Amino acid sequence: MQPQYYYNLIQSIAYFIAAIVPIYFIIKSRKNKDGRKPFEKISVLLVGFILIQGVYHGLGMFGLKIFSKGFLEPSSIIILLLFAIIYLLYAEKQRKSYKFN
Repeated sequence: MQPQYYYNLIQSIAYFIAAIVPIYFIIKSRKNKDGRKPFEKISVLLVGFILIQGVYHGLGMFGLKIFSKGFLEPSSIIILLLFAIIYLLYAEKQRKSYKFN
């Protein structure tokens, strides 16, 4: 097998392991109903990006480059941009809510 197969396998496993932390935060924030909805939405987008990247590398491992490069890569970029935009909007809203004396 080619070395690229092993690189994609390791990257895919690493992405799926990396998704565990934000998934844990989502589960914990759903149990605590103390106004963490924006954090939950941002975390869901982050998990979506991480999982799409994991699937992208997993499919690349099996040689499905047309699907992974043509569909999963652009969709992961869109989700990452949505994550950034929503995070910036939330951070700006939080900054404006603070009152400085």
